[in-house]
Amino acid sequence: MDTCVESQSVAITDPVIAIMQGSVAPAKEAEENERGAGTSYANGSSADASSQTKTPQSEPAAEKSPWSAWTWLGLCKSPSRKIPNIVHVDVDAFFASVEQVLNPRLRGKPVLVGRGCVASASYEAKALGVKTAMGFREALRVCPKAIVVPGQYEHYADFAERVRRILETYTPAVETAALDDFYLDFAGTERLYPDYRGTLVRLRMEIFKETGLSVSVGAASTKVVASIASRLERPRGFRMVAPGEEETFLTPLPVEKLHGIGHVHAGALAERGIATIGQLRGVPKAALQAAFGEAIGQQIWERARGLDGREVLLPSTPKSVSRETTIEGGTIDTEFLGGLIEYLSERIGSTLREYGKQARTLGLRLRYVDHFSAHQAVRLSKPTNDERELLAAAKELFSKLFTRRVAVRLAGVSVTNLEADRRQNELFDTSANRRWYLNREMDRVRGRYGWNAVFYGKGLELREHYATKPNGLVLSTPCLSR
Repeated sequence: MDTCVESQSVAITDPVIAIMQGSVAPAKEAEENERGAGTSYANGSSADASSQTKTPQSEPAAEKSPWSAWTWLGLCKSPSRKIPNIVHVDVDAFFASVEQVLNPRLRGKPVLVGRGCVASASYEAKALGVKTAMGFREALRVCPKAIVVPGQYEHYADFAERVRRILETYTPAVETAALDDFYLDFAGTERLYPDYRGTLVRLRMEIFKETGLSVSVGAASTKVVASIASRLERPRGFRMVAPGEEETFLTPLPVEKLHGIGHVHAGALAERGIATIGQLRGVPKAALQAAFGEAIGQQIWERARGLDGREVLLPSTPKSVSRETTIEGGTIDTEFLGGLIEYLSERIGSTLREYGKQARTLGLRLRYVDHFSAHQAVRLSKPTNDERELLAAAKELFSKLFTRRVAVRLAGVSVTNLEADRRQNELFDTSANRRWYLNREMDRVRGRYGWNAVFYGKGLELREHYATKPNGLVLSTPCLSR
């Protein structure tokens, strides 16, 4: 008579325990098979399964399968392998790629971005010989079918921030070296990412899926090697340099690939018969310091060996804040310039409050269409982050600097000498306290509904000249400092 034992079984509701039992069961089965076959000893006898006790061999199994529960619960030994933890992520042809994402009709076509000279060129244009910083006359001679766009720099900042947010989901240690360059540190994430190469490939794919931008990735033990690795096979490059292989990787590369060596230094080295990093490594340190100076010579000697003591720096509070923009064609309209300076002062005040800072010094910069520049700074009577006080100081400087009957092409406001927002000097100032509460509520409303939800009166005039977006006006070439 069969006996039903279903009621005697215990349901496993904890998924972690279920995974652990699933990974331990094969180990137990293997152990029982080994005992059944018997273990040979020196005296020729066999060990009896009922009389011998053995330690379960689940830990080696966990090491072979990094996705097992033992690994996730930290019950197995730390992996001995060392990963190239410094990763450099470089967006391919950043400005031109963003233009191709925003306008799909530009995809697959040679695109040049900039005014006067090439700020960015798509790889379709680079394949025909166009280079960054080349004048447009020469660039169009090399690539007559190129499409020239002036650039939408506010959009570039948005795309850079989107890429950064994706990178921060993989590791919190993300450093923005430039608008389209990022360094990541994956040290200590060996358990989190057992398949390190697969993780970096997935990172590239996620950036392309979310933003439409392709990136090149290089991984190494130092910043200098990771940067070189990411730039070797662009676009969509991928290169990992294992720890200990830095010199082998660098040896055949031309000296121009080494960060810190420009055309002048490369020419000086070529005159001495040094064309590759391997040949450069044979030059004594004293000779490099004599030729290029003590600091640069020391740097070249170290980086030729893949040595770089720089760490990935986490974001920190700014030491200064600036906002500036160019004006298409220039203008002498003082009302328009006043409204623009007011808007820039608002942005600076909001940024200062975001970081909990106050400024003691404010500067104003004007550049005319004939390239003449005027700049002046003033020390404020008291530190502040109120845009009304910043605007008053900026207007005073504007009246001193705008003395020429020439159109203004660029206007910029900056603040320095930042300190913590303590507000002791405003405790008994009723007007200042009212301004503080007003600014706080404006920041709260803008944070929830967008920058354009609240604006001062002159903002209406600017909206007749500039397009708007949720986080403000779409200005030309805005300063992208944080």
